[in-house]
Amino acid sequence: MTLKVLTLNIWDLPFWFVKDRKKRIKNLPEYLKKSGADIICLQESFDVENRSFLKEQLRGSYMMAGDVIETRRILFIKLFDMTGGLVVFSKFPITSSRFVPYSRFLNSAISETLGRKGFLEVIVETPIGDVKIVNTHMHQETHFFSQKIRFKQTEKMVMKTNNYDKPIILAGDFNENYLMKEYEFAELFRTTGFSDPSKFKEGEPISPTYRPENAYVDNFLSRIHSPKRYDYILVKNLDKAGLKVTEYKPEYLTPPISDHDPLFLTLST
Repeated sequence: MTLKVLTLNIWDLPFWFVKDRKKRIKNLPEYLKKSGADIICLQESFDVENRSFLKEQLRGSYMMAGDVIETRRILFIKLFDMTGGLVVFSKFPITSSRFVPYSRFLNSAISETLGRKGFLEVIVETPIGDVKIVNTHMHQETHFFSQKIRFKQTEKMVMKTNNYDKPIILAGDFNENYLMKEYEFAELFRTTGFSDPSKFKEGEPISPTYRPENAYVDNFLSRIHSPKRYDYILVKNLDKAGLKVTEYKPEYLTPPISDHDPLFLTLST
């Protein structure tokens, strides 16, 4: 058996400065279907109308976790989702799902409070047994204490999802450049048993997922001069299902479909 996981920040904020939003979301279902992914973790899927569109277009191929019924208004105008922009699509049956928000008091940016960030925990029933999928989007990079905030968020997520003796796949936009090089994060994952799949593919470089070559990265809110790796898929307990890492890399699309590049992890028995 092969299990293919995709994580992608789709940059679907319902505001004027988000480039080509309608066009990109319209093209997204076809790309996701062609990707061959069994599990899809999306971040920044804030627009409820677009989220409903994705659900309808992927119906028949994927089940969805991430509510499209309950909504909330931002600034009394914009209609947002209730799961922090997080969605999980699965070709396998979804047996449970819960969204856990991060503290709104540990923020150094008002946009983070409005975004209601957290993690979406989903159990999927695969032919080799249950697998826990955890989808997250961490605090953005800011000038004050943002790395400390991201660490506290990561710690909360890991501690609340860690007590599980079957495979766990932890995916998302961590907003932390080269995550495993940061001692606190690396030590947290090491002590809780999570691994970066890159270690299973020795000799392969860690490729960026947020690049200045991507036209959508160059906007008035975000201009970078060097590539960064913000997106990750971490794993735990793969041996419980006889799984091993066979591929772990981003895909660089022309034209791009978001300001982030889609990141794939392929596991096989």
